[in-house]
Amino acid sequence: MKRVIQINIGVDIGGNHIGIGIIDEQNNIVKKEITDYINNEVTADQILNVLNDFLKNNDMSGVNFIGIGIPGVATNTFINYTCNMPLSNVEIRDYVHTELPIKVSNDANCAALAEYTLGNYESVKNFALVTVGTGIGGGIVINNKLYTGSSNSAAELGHMIIEKEGLKCNCGRRGCFEQYASVTALKRLTNLDTLEEIFYLLDKKNPVILDVFDKYLESLSEGLANLVNILDLDMLVIGGSISEYRDKFLSLLEEKIRSKLYNKINSKFRLETAKFSNDAGIIGASLLEKEEI
Repeated sequence: MKRVIQINIGVDIGGNHIGIGIIDEQNNIVKKEITDYINNEVTADQILNVLNDFLKNNDMSGVNFIGIGIPGVATNTFINYTCNMPLSNVEIRDYVHTELPIKVSNDANCAALAEYTLGNYESVKNFALVTVGTGIGGGIVINNKLYTGSSNSAAELGHMIIEKEGLKCNCGRRGCFEQYASVTALKRLTNLDTLEEIFYLLDKKNPVILDVFDKYLESLSEGLANLVNILDLDMLVIGGSISEYRDKFLSLLEEKIRSKLYNKINSKFRLETAKFSNDAGIIGASLLEKEEI
């Protein structure tokens, strides 16, 4: 039996759960655990102890690096700020019990890194991945290079304003994109708990859900069209939990985005969903060892 070489661990810390994977040298996930948070009042200790338990309960002899994606701003092993989670001003080394090298970065940047470097997009120079889940995050590639800004906080797409004086956001502003176009927003608008329920009712042509979902896609397309217009993107990729339902919404979303593009004649813009789906963040985090992010 051929031995699988286990080299890196990728960790994707999200708003509702933490995903941890052991990644081999071909960038395949050979083991994965997804742990939901018990409630919305979790602490940094509770979140990062999930990782400690994983490290304790698995053979680490072949692992040489841990990459961690978080929904916020981070530098090396220090989490500067997360508006939706209790991880601001957190030094990872104070919580994670290991001597292995660690690097932390924005979760959407990690997902973009995986999709762009492993998704066969060699011909695409200007690329963005937008994660649509508990919130909305983004990773941007300009001229084949991941753009992180002057303080590693670029592409916080969820916090651009699409409704002036609109709904209050955890970041302190009003009218943020993620308040109208995240999965959290969609659940609130439909008064349903899961995407499975929402798309089931869409399949059944429920008139109320059809109307709500159309308005939701209008909000999502507004923010995405802004991004395409500003950056003149070749490729826009949708990640996060909603991407698993691509057949139910992607063509309609693309139609709405195209109707809002400034360049309606010669645009090279293409819309896709993440090839690695919800695993993109885990795989991308494992790639941080070799990337300057």
